[in-house]
Amino acid sequence: MSFENRLGRLLKDEDPYASGPDPVPIIAAARRRRARRRAGTGAVVVAVALVCGATAVTAGNARRVGQVAGEAGAAMTPSAGALTAGSAPLTPTATPVYPTDRFPTPAPLPLSPVKRVAAGEKVELAPKIRVSVTPTESCQDTIDPTTGAYSGKACTNVPAAPDVPHDRPGIAMQFNDTSDSVIAYSYYVGPTPARIVVFVGGRPTLATLLTTPGMERWVGYYAALPPGDPQPGAMVPAVGAYDADGRLLAGSAGHTANGLKEQPPAVL
Repeated sequence: MSFENRLGRLLKDEDPYASGPDPVPIIAAARRRRARRRAGTGAVVVAVALVCGATAVTAGNARRVGQVAGEAGAAMTPSAGALTAGSAPLTPTATPVYPTDRFPTPAPLPLSPVKRVAAGEKVELAPKIRVSVTPTESCQDTIDPTTGAYSGKACTNVPAAPDVPHDRPGIAMQFNDTSDSVIAYSYYVGPTPARIVVFVGGRPTLATLLTTPGMERWVGYYAALPPGDPQPGAMVPAVGAYDADGRLLAGSAGHTANGLKEQPPAVL
């Protein structure tokens, strides 16, 4: 016997003379309505859980780098198993971090070393190549072609030198070859540079600055080019003077062994 029939029998037994409709179908209808209300409440709870979960997935994917739309849609589909009633929302993932040393940048050139000498002091750059500076002159000792001995010196009055401009920074280039290297040397006019760099075929060689007390707005420089660079006659080195930020102050063009013109770069 069903619950409705048992309850109806009890009510009739309590008052067998009561008039009115049979209580059994009334009780059954009430129970069906109550069951429908419970089912509706459960559906609302499941719907709210789904909406909250979808919001959590959307917020999480918005912070991920490189996430595609198809992945986000699959994560919000119940068939994917990502969201069901009672499951916890997904948490945002961290943005991927890529190593910065995967493509290392070239190391910057150091500052040019500075050699301070007394006025007129001889500096031997290589066998048979000797230079000196004064507050106004850049000099090279000359060689007697007959004896091979030093026989005198040739000097340039730098503040009046015709081979560099004097209304803006300028740099001159001179070089000699030896049995195993090429020596580049000359002078620069302008504000004190942080670097002077000699270039052959794009390869940089840092020059040493040569100074003496009393110099104003100019310095001498010299550099020994690495072995293996072409010898004079086949090339002319390019040279540039640079400030502390690597910007070109003054430059002198050269050409490579195959005759291509070479300019010092505007920025190191």
